[in-house]
Amino acid sequence: EYAKKALYSLIDQLTSEDMVSIVIYDDIINVLREAHRVGNKNDLKKIVHGIYPRGSTNLGGGMMEGFRQVERNVGREYVNRVILLSDGLANQGITDGHELNRIARRYRAKSISLTTMGVGLDYNENLMVGLSENGGGNYYFIERPASLVSIVRKEFNMLSSVVAQNASIELTLGNQVRINDIIGCEYRAESNRYIIPIGDLYSNDRREVTVELAVPEGSQSFTVATGVLRFESRDWTDAFPSFSTVIRYSKDVAEIEKNRDMETQGKADVALSTRHVDQAMKALDDGNQEEAQKALGEAAMSLGASPAASQAGAGGAAIRSQLLKMESYKSILKDSASDARKAKKSIQYDNYQTQKSK
Repeated sequence: EYAKKALYSLIDQLTSEDMVSIVIYDDIINVLREAHRVGNKNDLKKIVHGIYPRGSTNLGGGMMEGFRQVERNVGREYVNRVILLSDGLANQGITDGHELNRIARRYRAKSISLTTMGVGLDYNENLMVGLSENGGGNYYFIERPASLVSIVRKEFNMLSSVVAQNASIELTLGNQVRINDIIGCEYRAESNRYIIPIGDLYSNDRREVTVELAVPEGSQSFTVATGVLRFESRDWTDAFPSFSTVIRYSKDVAEIEKNRDMETQGKADVALSTRHVDQAMKALDDGNQEEAQKALGEAAMSLGASPAASQAGAGGAAIRSQLLKMESYKSILKDSASDARKAKKSIQYDNYQTQKSK
């Protein structure tokens, strides 16, 4: 019933120029409304009103049919997105997460993105996060069904402000520079370049990506990396924005400390701490709560050791805010009355939002 209310709200926001389709899935896939212009909104609401719970969860089949519906009208004049809503585990059709992620990547290459919304406590959050990552959209944990309407409205408002689709950062590294990690992001290597997909870009949107590099010893100045932001846009005719990162070597510790950017230091150390939280979530998946608590403790220790921790500016504030989150996460796990599924989903979702700066 909450999902229906959310869809009614979405239908009210659509314009006559929008294209919409509705697909339901259990053990059977049904296209209740093929993709075409909105038309009569009351007719759309009647379709939604007639939906009722049925059998199993062929999530992959529903997702692929959603992609096929969007693909029928795919084009740069549209923001092409599938919104996948599920409250259960994928237990019919394709259930392998790697294969489902591969399908999401394939359609993203066709400029069709995927947002996932998990409702309640019985769905597979790892799968839904992975699909949104590979699909270039967003992920939402909807703990309280009553919040569905506001979340669907938020997603629609974002779709309405897309300025570029299927964006990615293309990095070319300097000689002997290596990537250790791109925190919280999927990425791939192509020859001597690294591609970081970042999905659609929205008006007034700001993204921050933390790239951990191994940089060789040297002297004087050195270009660590150059980068290009590539995307699809019907209005963009200029060259793609580019940048380069140059460092200067010094043996003078005082000079290094004088030039340290504490705001960036704080943000980088917060990003590094989210990796410990990811490790804690994996430990929870393995049923090892003690290991999860240990990983959260290590995150707090690394944050406390940050040079930015004692600073008064934005870097120090970011560290202190993240330390409070670590304490909150540890309390949630210690609470014996807490549902383990709820604890895992809420901590993982909050960490996802931190990594994505959402």
